[in-house]
Amino acid sequence: MQSGDVIGLVSLGLVIGIGAACDLRTKHIPVVLLIAGSLLVCIAAALPNALTVRERLFGMIPGILFLASGVLWHMVGTGDSVLVLISGFALGLRGLSFFLLVSLLTLLPVALLLVVIRKIGRKDTLPFYPFAAVGFAISLLLGVVP
Repeated sequence: MQSGDVIGLVSLGLVIGIGAACDLRTKHIPVVLLIAGSLLVCIAAALPNALTVRERLFGMIPGILFLASGVLWHMVGTGDSVLVLISGFALGLRGLSFFLLVSLLTLLPVALLLVVIRKIGRKDTLPFYPFAAVGFAISLLLGVVP
């Protein structure tokens, strides 16, 4: 693992960790956190790393789609969309795919349980960042991300 990879993963981990705490507490992600995280991930991309520019740009496509669906149809929160965009740039499409899969598979049983026991309704929202933190940690532990 090269220096750019390490700095990028640490930066992304900090954004996810701090974002999870904010998301649980206020259901709001500070814009300053997203901007700072984006800048750190971009700086890391400029250092020697394992991903090519092409892999990083392809990794951003799901984030762009999430952002568009959030803006147009309010299906996804803006903070969550920006997280997917930053993660796609930091991890590439392969790493992002696994990270999102694990995050969503972690969220699914919790959401279903909360709906079944009537703590939330179908239209209520859940904070995504805590589940993203679990997905990111599992991705790191399994060595799927660069």
